[in-house]
Amino acid sequence: MNSDKTATVAHPRPADVRFVLDCVTEGECCSVVGMSNVGKSDLLRLLADPLVQTAHLGPQAEECVFTYVDFNHMLDMTEQGFYELILRCFLDSLQRMAGTETLLGQVRDAYANLIQPASDFQVPLSFSHAMAVVNDGLQRRLVLLFDEFDDPLAALDAQVFLNLRALKDRYARSMTYVTATNQRLPEIRSGRAVEEFNELFAHHTWYLKPFDEADARSFIAAFAANEGVTFSANDVAFILQWAGGHLSLLEGVCRVLGPVTGEPVRDATQEWIIHREVAAQLQRDTNLRSECAKTWDDLTKDERDGLLALFAPGDTPTPEELISLRRKGVLIGSDEEPILFCRLFAEFVQREHVARRPGQQGVWVDVDAGDVYVNGHMTPTLTELEYRLLLLLYGRLNKICDKYQIVETVWGEEYIDEVDDARVDKLMSRLRAKIEPDTSNPRYLLTIRSRGYKLVSG
Repeated sequence: MNSDKTATVAHPRPADVRFVLDCVTEGECCSVVGMSNVGKSDLLRLLADPLVQTAHLGPQAEECVFTYVDFNHMLDMTEQGFYELILRCFLDSLQRMAGTETLLGQVRDAYANLIQPASDFQVPLSFSHAMAVVNDGLQRRLVLLFDEFDDPLAALDAQVFLNLRALKDRYARSMTYVTATNQRLPEIRSGRAVEEFNELFAHHTWYLKPFDEADARSFIAAFAANEGVTFSANDVAFILQWAGGHLSLLEGVCRVLGPVTGEPVRDATQEWIIHREVAAQLQRDTNLRSECAKTWDDLTKDERDGLLALFAPGDTPTPEELISLRRKGVLIGSDEEPILFCRLFAEFVQREHVARRPGQQGVWVDVDAGDVYVNGHMTPTLTELEYRLLLLLYGRLNKICDKYQIVETVWGEEYIDEVDDARVDKLMSRLRAKIEPDTSNPRYLLTIRSRGYKLVSG
């Protein structure tokens, strides 16, 4: 999935836009923090849109020059690469403005000196000179929208950020930085080397949460219209359950569900069958698993520990962990019963809990490698049918799977009338023989009389 895809919702997130523009109006720097692909890039692109600026700032919009800088487009993770990208984006901004021919020439000269410097000292000097020329020449507030800022902050020499701080100090009211990162700036990099830069954002950090229900429903409706598919009210509820308001997960679930929804008029049984099959596909989808893994990787260790505690009997997250997870929108619900923002991520965390227990007790599937472990030991190789069955059960850990679900997932829907109970039982017995320490006394793969089977976490 692509990073922070352009939203299909017209001008969403008014509160988020308002917070950042209020900071800009006051000349304050602002840090936007949110999960991977939750919409940070969309927000910064909205801020760079003149129509959005005018709608929120009115006549004051004419006093600002917004420049969007996506650090995914850096040619090289170096000081020179950092400054080159910013000046390249500034040149694009100036070219769209009337009456800036003289400034354009001066900035182009500085840009040429930066990319072919006479010495290493020429690189920061050329950048600082260009910024001074623009600040002094335009006499307008410059707003630098720094997207995908995590890697530059973590990797570049601290002097880069001292230079940015010096520019801000020199042009306190007329120069503003807005950063978009997956974690708070001090969590990415702290210490004396960058503390002066981080101080600029200390009191103006905004946590970007997933879309609220209204914006998520607008996204789903726009997706359906753009792709020519139909989503019933039950389909929309299904999408919201599995994806929450996370942009990439919303799009991913819509793309899996859309091709199979068929005609807009369906009875309850048809919808139940469709949703059951799509749920199984979602649990196997590598792109969606990767998206959940990105969200997991973006959390701090304490936040991860707090989520794992939700699935550990007798354990609970600390108040600090709960606060941190709530402000990022990872946890929703009441204080007494917090829940994760969507089912896809909840099932991902549940599997992480199983895999990370001491000694890896229980059944754990390394989906990427295709390996299966029981109590930390690799099982004998599973056949294709055995592996499909285990993936279904593993994706619904601690939940019952009936025989219809098993036949549809393992053999295919066209075999519903051909695969009898005895054939399912035989496959289950073969799987048990490979994962159960004692097949006469199953511990993990349980039969629920008259209802089906379930894999338990141990």
